[in-house]
Amino acid sequence: MTDAPFRPFETNLDEAAALATLRAATDGADDGELFLERRRAEAIVLDDGRIRQATYDASQGFGLR
Repeated sequence: MTDAPFRPFETNLDEAAALATLRAATDGADDGELFLERRRAEAIVLDDGRIRQATYDASQGFGLR
């Protein structure tokens, strides 16, 4: 895995479009929550000292409520 910083506006999102959408979605709201998330996981299963299974999962996204 890498410890690279999570910078979605530099790589995946248009910042101006995201801000316009966020403003429209929260117009008139008293409060709310927005989060950006990146998750990575690795797992290795050993059986009698031998690798039985190895998995890697990576996901990223956002939530607004």
